[in-house]
Amino acid sequence: MNEHTETPRKRRPCRLSLIILPWLFLNGSCLNKSAPPNLPSVENPAKGRAPGPEPTWSVEFEENFSSFEVGSEPENLFILDGAYSVSEEKADRRLTLPGSPVGDFGLLFGPRVREKSLSLSFSFLMTRQGRRLPAMAAGLGGVRSYRFRFNAATKEILLTRQEEEIGRVAFPWESGVWWRARFQALPGDGERTRIRLKLWKREQEEPGGWLFDQLDAKAFAGGKCALWAYPYSGTPIHFDDILIESKAP
Repeated sequence: MNEHTETPRKRRPCRLSLIILPWLFLNGSCLNKSAPPNLPSVENPAKGRAPGPEPTWSVEFEENFSSFEVGSEPENLFILDGAYSVSEEKADRRLTLPGSPVGDFGLLFGPRVREKSLSLSFSFLMTRQGRRLPAMAAGLGGVRSYRFRFNAATKEILLTRQEEEIGRVAFPWESGVWWRARFQALPGDGERTRIRLKLWKREQEEPGGWLFDQLDAKAFAGGKCALWAYPYSGTPIHFDDILIESKAP
């Protein structure tokens, strides 16, 4: 070997590289700005998207009888039986069934609501006379679908479907007081329907809890709403502030 030939020197790493490389490692996210986090991927575009609003109740029928003449029969009701007519007390008009004759008197109203949840609310007033006590009932989906019946004599509410009992509960009724009821049928998955009912004094706030809140193993076919009055006490039975609402399932 030529003694004048210099032995190659080892190259020292560039100081700039020693500074830049660790910085790039710690800040690698800057190298890929095309895929920021928290965005839905192409394979699952719905991921990370906020859910849509819940369906709301829509009014299907509403009646407080204030626009009808006293003594008239409202034309928007289909009366099955009974001398129902509009009466007035203290400038408050309502639908009234007289206390005589005694029997089973019903009416249908509102549209035929199908394939939706259905809610019926209304007010009613009944009075006792001695030992004689009245009764009333309301139905969802026609005359033979879901019905609740309140018997003042037993202070008990009976829930039925096509005349078959599916539940009952005690209720502390008071004579001569306006009551408010809310009755709902909520179709579920398959052949099931949630049935809910609550009653409270009209002058009070609506309670949060339900007297009935249970699943029935039958599908809800829908239909019209109904009311029945049983003037067993020989005194009039009054209905007012009828409201039907529906909601997409």
